[in-house]
Amino acid sequence: MKKILLLMAIILPFVLTSCGDDKDEPKQNLEQELIGGWIYNNYVIYVFNADHTGFENRLDSDGNINEHNPFTWKLNGKMLNIKDSDGNDDTYEISIKNNILYLNEDGGTYEFHRAMG
Repeated sequence: MKKILLLMAIILPFVLTSCGDDKDEPKQNLEQELIGGWIYNNYVIYVFNADHTGFENRLDSDGNINEHNPFTWKLNGKMLNIKDSDGNDDTYEISIKNNILYLNEDGGTYEFHRAMG
């Protein structure tokens, strides 16, 4: 009986440490989730295309487009780089949760809601 208790005392720590939650969270594919349209404060719309092009539309108070700015984009991990047609670069750290795109930069965080997919 002592041998069984000793054996259990030796084996038990290994059994307990291996009994974790082995369920891995699915990895988020930010690039796939980013593709589509996003709207900020009802007047700025970003559209990200699968071919890494896109555009920004700015709307006036009547909902008419008063600015259309094409861009190219690339994603490196969680860092999104947007280059406009004038060659200006903007880089944001991004995350997407519950159909909200968060663009973080030094000046703060911008929340875009999914407009179309």
